[in-house]
Amino acid sequence: MAQTSDGRVARAILVDTIGSRTATAKGITREMSAYSGAPSSASDIERRAFELTNAERQTTGLRLLQWDESLARLARMHSQDMADECYFNHRSPTGEMVDDRANRIGIVRWIGIGENIAYINGYADPATMAVEKWMQSTLHKKNILNGQWQTSAVGVAVAKDGKTYLTQVFLMR
Repeated sequence: MAQTSDGRVARAILVDTIGSRTATAKGITREMSAYSGAPSSASDIERRAFELTNAERQTTGLRLLQWDESLARLARMHSQDMADECYFNHRSPTGEMVDDRANRIGIVRWIGIGENIAYINGYADPATMAVEKWMQSTLHKKNILNGQWQTSAVGVAVAKDGKTYLTQVFLMR
């Protein structure tokens, strides 16, 4: 495990479950998306995690996911709720799951919806760490490499204690 500059152990935590900008970069590879510094904002982390997800899909011949701003809003909402309320779960303290949250904010008429979540603490590049850990997890990887997903987005929130929460939502219409 890596350590932070103040000696704390860096952690990446995942929970398994299956549950607007187009990705325009052609031929994205993991090597091409090599990261050389700390992200400057939550939106940078979101876009980077999305691009890395598409890079993973591309290595297996899957079509690239399309960024969906309504899914980004949904993902940001869940990440912010986890950061504000100090929990880490697909189910919110009020009992809502991703489908409940989607319906509540008007994302309807979908066939399938999925969600990956992670929280990262102590890593300079939370997006890369989240995608790497998701790809090491059978169920998260299954979500990322599901050829039926058409659109996706990532939402990020940073808690007061510095933990970075990432929520990735996938949708099939």
